[in-house]
Amino acid sequence: MSKGRKIRLIILILLIVFIAQYVITHAKRKLIIEDNIFYGVEEGIFESKFSMKELIVPAGVKSISAYSLVGCENLEAVELPDTLESIGELSFMGCRKLERIKIPGNVKDIESSAFYGCSQLKNVELSDSLEKLGRGAFSDCTALEKINIPAGVEEIGGSTFLNCKNLESVELNEGLKKIGSEAFLGCGKMQSIKIPDSVEDINDFAFKDCKDLSNIEMSKGIKYIREGAFEGTKYYERGLWEDEDGIYIGDALIKYENKGSEIRVREGTRVIASKACADLPDLHTVELPESIIIIGNGAFVNCKSLKNINLPKNLEDIDSNAFFECDIESLNIPAKVKSIGREAFANCRNLSNVYMEKAPDIVDIGAFENTYWLEHLEKDEYGCKYFKNILFDYMQGESHVKVREGTKSISGEAFLNSDRLEKIDIPKSVEMIGTEAFSGCKNLKECIFEEESNIKIIYVGAFKECTSLKEIEIPESTKYLGAEAFKDCSSLEKIVFREGCDIKELNMEAFSGCSNLREISLPSKLEEINYMAFSYCESLEEIRFPESIKYIDSSSLFICKNLKRIEVPSSIKNDFRIIEKRLNFEKVYPEVIYY
Repeated sequence: MSKGRKIRLIILILLIVFIAQYVITHAKRKLIIEDNIFYGVEEGIFESKFSMKELIVPAGVKSISAYSLVGCENLEAVELPDTLESIGELSFMGCRKLERIKIPGNVKDIESSAFYGCSQLKNVELSDSLEKLGRGAFSDCTALEKINIPAGVEEIGGSTFLNCKNLESVELNEGLKKIGSEAFLGCGKMQSIKIPDSVEDINDFAFKDCKDLSNIEMSKGIKYIREGAFEGTKYYERGLWEDEDGIYIGDALIKYENKGSEIRVREGTRVIASKACADLPDLHTVELPESIIIIGNGAFVNCKSLKNINLPKNLEDIDSNAFFECDIESLNIPAKVKSIGREAFANCRNLSNVYMEKAPDIVDIGAFENTYWLEHLEKDEYGCKYFKNILFDYMQGESHVKVREGTKSISGEAFLNSDRLEKIDIPKSVEMIGTEAFSGCKNLKECIFEEESNIKIIYVGAFKECTSLKEIEIPESTKYLGAEAFKDCSSLEKIVFREGCDIKELNMEAFSGCSNLREISLPSKLEEINYMAFSYCESLEEIRFPESIKYIDSSSLFICKNLKRIEVPSSIKNDFRIIEKRLNFEKVYPEVIYY
């Protein structure tokens, strides 16, 4: 054999060995696990992940990553380890043959749509340690028959059990505070529900079209029942033709169909649900019992003839649009009222007399918009309108405004889109800045909080699109910073949270679009950074997350293309690896220091 043929034979043998090793190595599918996070299943040459029928996640794994098993339609059985702590969003979506799942005892979070569309899932055993049940977690699990919500879960997210058509038995435990919108919508076989006394809020259409639902035991602590929460249930439909004085569930008035000119709400009623008495064109007079504490969103909206109503002394909250476009002429707001919602009395054109024994903590956007009363309030030398200790409106007055000493709150949209405003001095008496209070003030260059400021709450979009604002100091008294609070403040270069600031959460897009932001010192007690909080902060080069941080949303640093250094506590190292990979995917490669 010639030397050349020998060389070719050796090459051929090596090639065969290499191919054989590759086939042996890659013949079977493999679990992708890194830093105790299960990321999914790697395809094998002869084994597809989509043909997989059984999955055993090994001990040590703490988290099931988002999207990890999407579309594994043949998966029938899953065994999860006791070390597991969280199940990511959409992780089991579309696993249509999965019939049962036992959530281990250490799992605290089941994220959004985790089991969405698992249409044969009949049996779910939830962890006693569970605290979070995300939006749509079991949506369209049409075979699901029963569920027990553990005591640690304070909120059932929106659409969590949407269209679970065979769901008959639901046990809600004491400790639950909120039931999200459409949480049980379309659960047609549910016949009864006991809502524990800890529940304060039932959101829009939560039990809508639960057609067999005829027995409802309402929470004694209920405060808010939102629009259509029980529409399409047997209880509701029966009430429409049986009850002459309205449909009540426990101490809540759900719907009033009387077409006459007068309503007398039943003694002992605590809550008037959203839109309970809406669109009654002939309604002239309403008598409320002293037991009423909440008048819900749009409760009397478009009752255009409504002229006479008493607001009970125990009333605590008048929700958004509650009396929108009514014919009320005079109001006496009781001392216990803490909040007047968005456009609560808007378009009540004849409202000319408002008496408040004590100013509410919150007066939201446009609460008295287009009323005679607000239009005829006198303005001060700066162009501001006040009532009691509330700054309601700014009439394009002085460019440098000094808010009146003693002012407690700045109402929502008070300075909205004011081109005149360039500088604002906020005294230490102010505790709350309302929704979009300074939004769109494109020439606002300075916002000065007085030393020893008592600001507690800066609401949604308060300084959104203040494109001339270069620097802001958040007072140490601040406890809450709303979503989009400084969104698109494109000139903002420096943000300082004063030492001791008690903010624990940065809400979504709080600083999104601050394209010139270069320097930020985060609150020392910060625990959560949510959706796109710093997205499009394209000039940000370094950021240090405090030791207290527990959660950083994977999108929070989206399009921060100049990031060079990030300091992160070691306690969230595993979770931050996901964010680091996302940054790398965006071709951003910062130095990440775990301390």
